[in-house]
Amino acid sequence: MTKEWEPKKEHQAIIARSIEFISDELAELQEALHCPNSFIVEIANKVVYEYKTNQIITRRDEE
Repeated sequence: MTKEWEPKKEHQAIIARSIEFISDELAELQEALHCPNSFIVEIANKVVYEYKTNQIITRRDEE
């Protein structure tokens, strides 16, 4: 991950579930759109970009 923060061992399960959930959602989107992998990567990069540009940790329920 990053050198600034490392997840604790008890975080590993939720991280794995989150990765699986996100992957499943992207696969479902691709199936619904019948689009190439490159488009799904673009979508994923849009999500990642928000986290890269916002250096402050925000909780979605506080927005």
